[in-house]
Amino acid sequence: MKNTAKKLPGKGMRILSFIPAFNWIALLYIGIVNSNTMNIICGIIYGAATFAVPSTSLLFWIAGIAHYSIAYNGVKRQMGDLPQHHPPQLENQPKYNNTPSKQGFSDVTLSGEAERRQAISARPAPKVDIFQISFSGDSAQSKFFLDMQKYIGEEGAPAAFEPFMTYWPTYDSMNRQQQAWYFYWRSQVRSGNYPDTDLSYVFVHIYELLSGIGWQTPQDGYQQLLALWSAYQERFPKLSYYLYDWTFDFAQLHDVEHTASLSGHYLQPGSSPMTDILVAQHADEIPLKLPFALIDALCDYSLVSSKFYKNGHQALMQEAIPRVVALADAALRKKKQKGILATYGPNRPKKQEYYAFRSAVCPDANKKISVSVKAYSSNTRLRGYINELVRYGENTLRALYDCRGRLRGVQLDEETANLVEIFLKKEYSKSAVAASMPAKKTEVTLDFESIHILREQSDAVRTALQVEETVTSVQKELLTDLQEVTSIYAALSSEARQLLDRLHASGWVCEQTAAEEPLIAEINRLAEYYLSCALLAKENDTVMAEDDYRDELEYIYKNRPQLSVADSDTGKFNMSVLSPELKEFVENLVPEQKKALYVVLTQEHPQNELEQIAEEAMTMSQMLLDEINETALRVLGDIVVDAMDTEPRVLDEYVTLLKESVA
Repeated sequence: MKNTAKKLPGKGMRILSFIPAFNWIALLYIGIVNSNTMNIICGIIYGAATFAVPSTSLLFWIAGIAHYSIAYNGVKRQMGDLPQHHPPQLENQPKYNNTPSKQGFSDVTLSGEAERRQAISARPAPKVDIFQISFSGDSAQSKFFLDMQKYIGEEGAPAAFEPFMTYWPTYDSMNRQQQAWYFYWRSQVRSGNYPDTDLSYVFVHIYELLSGIGWQTPQDGYQQLLALWSAYQERFPKLSYYLYDWTFDFAQLHDVEHTASLSGHYLQPGSSPMTDILVAQHADEIPLKLPFALIDALCDYSLVSSKFYKNGHQALMQEAIPRVVALADAALRKKKQKGILATYGPNRPKKQEYYAFRSAVCPDANKKISVSVKAYSSNTRLRGYINELVRYGENTLRALYDCRGRLRGVQLDEETANLVEIFLKKEYSKSAVAASMPAKKTEVTLDFESIHILREQSDAVRTALQVEETVTSVQKELLTDLQEVTSIYAALSSEARQLLDRLHASGWVCEQTAAEEPLIAEINRLAEYYLSCALLAKENDTVMAEDDYRDELEYIYKNRPQLSVADSDTGKFNMSVLSPELKEFVENLVPEQKKALYVVLTQEHPQNELEQIAEEAMTMSQMLLDEINETALRVLGDIVVDAMDTEPRVLDEYVTLLKESVA
């Protein structure tokens, strides 16, 4: 039979195949033009069921998408052409919800002429121009979506736990014992119980929720995602890496109010269209009331990674820092009649693109969304101001709470600095906190018999312990970030390590030369990955190590770590053969990411070694590849590794040069 005996539908039908309530028409059409009785019958059944039983329309919509994809690729294979992933384009205008801040703010009062009242307009909703919906033609994924409907109501009987860890898990990845445990565990989760389990089971259930399985309303689905996240994030911290984005995508897709990103507990700072959308929702507030999580996202310095924050001051920082930003915004409005975002942020919206449900296994996975919104999170002037403002605020709090060490290189205008210092001393000094606490009247009853017994015991212990007094040195603070700082040191080039040597010899402060600028950037780039903040700070013509990490650096210089030459060689690339863009991309990868990319480039079946690299880095292979693609998107504007295949591979556009660089 010739290829012309079969006919592929055009772009219009492919778009129709994604439209709820009507996508059955596309399946009916492809069945008619190719004389496929099964597709015709199924199309009629899906259409009839959709209108006869509206409550099942979501299930038949998903089934229709999957069935059409299978039918389309089946026709294409019969025509002698391999399936290509050229996604159709749809226009859509989703609404972005107002996300009110849960954080309380005190009124800010400044001296001077009273400001005229201004009406606060509705928060701007960023305009979405187009979607690109990419539906994988992979038969295993299509079967997974169909199986979701098959098992939607499966009630699991009590079963024994069976370990399960795999890359992009599905039902078919499980053996019989694992499936028995999964459906029992899922039944427990749906009842509000969260037994211990393996991460891959959790991901299967997340994929179900993202695909519309297991909930009646979008709000219910969203709350189930948050509850699952909350229940397992302590045991599986890597969940936050994915669910921070996926819950946002879910909320935007289903027009649900997004609240997860407002909690510092769920924080994952960074420059992204998602951050820009969330910040834009606060643009008209007077004064600006950014939640702590969004402030952290606008900083190059990670607030939640600072030792002051981690050493018991989380609640203090989460309350005080947003109030500092509100204070500075009010002061700017008095002075310039416009606030922080208008003064330091971008002037006009920018068209940006991002991938929704990236790396998920659901019908909407890797949907490319184009949105028009001001690029707040990547604006260097705004980030610079917020960075200095919150660092100065943290230094003031450190002084008020007698915290050892200060953040170095902070530069803030004197007027704002004085306002912040006066405000924090008034609101958060120890005396102010003590005065604000209600006095408790406690009735004390003395048990004199017990006091007499305790006195006798105390005298006996004192007599037994009468020895010569010895002078003990004050124990230093715990080396809380030793592992991370050691990883930075081990990953440095020899030139960057020499700069640290010079800093060590000069008490961690020395003059900076122009030639050392790239070395400082290299050290701080690694520090951003491992510590989420800089290791070195610059002040005028000097460079210095941050106070918070000097203990760790001193320990490393007294106990030099063993550096593995083999490990460093494994991830080496010959930069001379790479284009400037690819060179910058590779330079921005941390050692374990370079090793992972090297393995994908040089091995036909890289999965086992990827798992080993991920295990050594205490992460997951899936996350390593996602991080590589994040860097690629930032530097190249495109992903480099196709991680959705059974075996990860480098895209054809980049594979030739990258393979030459490791040959």
